[in-house]
Amino acid sequence: MRIARFSTESGPRVGLVVDGHLVDLARTAQEQGLEWAAPLFTDLRRFLVGGEEGRSIAAWLGTRGLDGAVPLAQARLLAPAESGAKLLAHVVNYAAHGKEGGGNLTPPEMPFFFWKHTSGLVGQGGSIVGHSTSAKVDYEAELAVVIGRRGRDIARAAAYDHVAGYTIANDISFRDFQTNEACRSLTARYGQNWVQGKALDGACPMGPWIVLSDEIAVPYPLQITCRVNGEVRQDDSTESMVFKVPALIEAASRGMTLEPGDVVLTGTPAGSGIADGRYLRPGDVVETAIESIGVLVNRVA
Repeated sequence: MRIARFSTESGPRVGLVVDGHLVDLARTAQEQGLEWAAPLFTDLRRFLVGGEEGRSIAAWLGTRGLDGAVPLAQARLLAPAESGAKLLAHVVNYAAHGKEGGGNLTPPEMPFFFWKHTSGLVGQGGSIVGHSTSAKVDYEAELAVVIGRRGRDIARAAAYDHVAGYTIANDISFRDFQTNEACRSLTARYGQNWVQGKALDGACPMGPWIVLSDEIAVPYPLQITCRVNGEVRQDDSTESMVFKVPALIEAASRGMTLEPGDVVLTGTPAGSGIADGRYLRPGDVVETAIESIGVLVNRVA
């Protein structure tokens, strides 16, 4: 099952992706006399909390809403995360990425995260913002894990029980901010600037939808690629991750409750702009693709 957030005149809704079309589940529920079920599909978190029952209702409505389904090309897809969700992103999780640009960053001894913010979310077709304050806007194709079940201190063996599904993310980075180029002495005293380096507006393209765990139970191996203006820049397999999803969820939930709709970004393969200084420029088209999920397309504004 594939679930997307999309925009309507009545506000954001959750829809079912079927054969290149999008079924408006809230509207279909009302048309079928199930007004009580419609609120399940006006907030992604509410749908995810519904668990298997919510999925069953969505599947049933999907068979009855096909006549009114709209082609995906005509829908305005939104990033599959609600405002207020926690977006946890992992640092170096593909060994080759840490060696790019003359660096010598080995993966950490244990999972290590930084924050991204929902204010930076953009969906399919949305704009990556090429801020004039940064000359080093970079791309990072990543598998993103969507949490479906609430939990804290989750054991590694139980991690997949808390996964709703998977989507695509692009961890847009502003390298000059991140490395404190304006005042390099800050790095020795305070470390890298993870806030402005990772969380300016437009810094988290995500989508185009969530592929639920009934389609992808374990996300390995899946090919992950990033193309800029049609040129392949990143190309690897999720199998190359140092820390796999169970280890990431175990670490991320240590003392922190993960809620339905929270997202864990799992790190990027080699080939981002920091490798050769080919950073993004206004007008560039970035295609982030993961096997069995789809392609997320964004243009640099």
